[in-house]
Amino acid sequence: MNFIKSIFTIIGALVVLGLIFVGVKYGSSITKMDGKALGLYMNMADDVLTTGDPAKGMIIKRKMVIEEGTSKEEAIENAFEVMDEVAEEYGLMKVDEKTMPRDGKFMKDGGLFTHIRSYCSPSIADIFLTHSGEFVGFMPCRVGIVEDANGDIWLYTMNLDMMIHGGHTLPDNLAKYALDVKNAMVGMLEKGAAGEN
Repeated sequence: MNFIKSIFTIIGALVVLGLIFVGVKYGSSITKMDGKALGLYMNMADDVLTTGDPAKGMIIKRKMVIEEGTSKEEAIENAFEVMDEVAEEYGLMKVDEKTMPRDGKFMKDGGLFTHIRSYCSPSIADIFLTHSGEFVGFMPCRVGIVEDANGDIWLYTMNLDMMIHGGHTLPDNLAKYALDVKNAMVGMLEKGAAGEN
């Protein structure tokens, strides 16, 4: 019994020393962190540890609803239109799009469909790059449309919560723009997948 108590005492001492080290080394930085940061990192770690796939912790997705009597091609074209309309509502514009072959084939040749659309607002991009050049890694915002092996179509985009809340609290004007962009991307994903106009 004394052996077990000794082990717990050692573990407790190591935890306390670890907390003291973190407090001394990162104390001032921790107080500047966004209040949602820790929860985001914990959720991301849970996703990665559960699935073994780091992308699953950084991406949100929606399955496309394809009404009976509508072809996949028609549903995808409708999703393109809906996404472009939502982007325009938020002041974003489509800046690029690519359809990629899978297994060396495009959808029309029997391959699985994969398409990436990119959206951006140059004025918002400039504001973020002035704040931190590293934000270029989040630009332009992308929506991927991917057909899986079952023939289902999925829409994917990056979860921008990490950009917004993953570090020090953003200045108010930056936080507002970031939230607008996030709402635009989630709106594109949800309305595009649902086929809403």
